[in-house]
Amino acid sequence: MSLASDLDFTGRRVLITGAANGFGAAMAALYAEHGASLVLADLEAEPLHAVASRLGAEALVFDQGDLASVAALAAQAGEVDVLVNNAGILVAKPLLDTDLADAARLVNVDFLGVMALMQGIGRGMVERRRGVILSISSQTAFCGGENRGVYAAAKAAVSQLSRAVAVEWGPYGVRVLCLAPGRALTRMTAETARADYSGDRGLARVPLGRWGTADEVAKMAFFLTSDAAAYVTGETLIADGGYVLG
Repeated sequence: MSLASDLDFTGRRVLITGAANGFGAAMAALYAEHGASLVLADLEAEPLHAVASRLGAEALVFDQGDLASVAALAAQAGEVDVLVNNAGILVAKPLLDTDLADAARLVNVDFLGVMALMQGIGRGMVERRRGVILSISSQTAFCGGENRGVYAAAKAAVSQLSRAVAVEWGPYGVRVLCLAPGRALTRMTAETARADYSGDRGLARVPLGRWGTADEVAKMAFFLTSDAAAYVTGETLIADGGYVLG
């Protein structure tokens, strides 16, 4: 089988959350280019519909911090071949300045919402004995990071959940993976990617000497969910320019 055929998503239904901007919008464009039938989901309706209209995709508004909304998305999305669990939020504060409301919202969105959608979509994949789920973790799950305590913990939980579920669902032909990007130039990280940001060691800790891009993250997500990576499951690919090595 050729590499080109391994990268062909024609006839496959791909659900991407957090698709209104950043990584999700870049992923959506790449999957569309390779023939996928797209279902795009996000909390922000206007930019979501703009991306969906441009790509000829279905748009579903949802709140990943609301488990009822997550369940509704899973039901509306129908039969999904590939789930990219990309939606998330960042609370960049020292632990002593992070109140419990911030922490609860972050855990609800970045872990419980991810788990709930994995359940809602994965149930059908297990029944059909095929499918791929890729969730977005973070470099901070592996190295920590200043002002990232609760965020790092939630992302580490996503990676470990994916590892465990890969073992459970592998016998049913379902692959479960994670991608752990380093800091990339997106709206969510705009403040912490500034050259004068003093909240951590930042770019000085990246051996490659630059931040990543949304397009680079999208390409890695695309590869991991493609047939070119058909024998890979349970892994978290860290893509951070070498940050965790520092």
